[in-house]
Amino acid sequence: MTIAARIAPTLAARQARADAQAAERSARDVFIVAQFAVLAPRFDALLRAALGIDARVTITTAPLIHPVLGRSFASLEVTTWAVRASFNALPQTVRFTPQLDFRESDQFGLIACAIDFPYAPARSRGDCVARALLDRGVQLRGKTTASLSLPLSDGLHDLGSDDLEAAFAVWWLRP
Repeated sequence: MTIAARIAPTLAARQARADAQAAERSARDVFIVAQFAVLAPRFDALLRAALGIDARVTITTAPLIHPVLGRSFASLEVTTWAVRASFNALPQTVRFTPQLDFRESDQFGLIACAIDFPYAPARSRGDCVARALLDRGVQLRGKTTASLSLPLSDGLHDLGSDDLEAAFAVWWLRP
């Protein structure tokens, strides 16, 4: 078979692969947008369960719109959290900001964590969790169902309110 005879079938096969990839990506994008909407209330509930109720601890949420390139959606609306403690010498704030992140094969997002006060980690479980939150955030993972995952040194764990409580304890309550 000549090259000329092989051009049309080759181009057709390439187009079929490109169409299949585009359909797969579109379905993934629909899943991603939906899961950001589902995981935000789940994270909020975990955060509130970990912190409890005290007038000296406030949780403020705010909407944020991320512009998006290279996906089938142009922007992604997320909820951010600022958790402020006013019982130490100076007020201290921990911020959580969701964003797209595709580092791992089944990862589609990340809730980045940042603090506005000095922190010197020790060797407790709480310190391991606090350091993981600051360094790697909470990963949003999944292909058919999504989860909030905490990447610790011994592997991924489903994020629980006890993890958040342990981190806040070393950030705010350590003598």
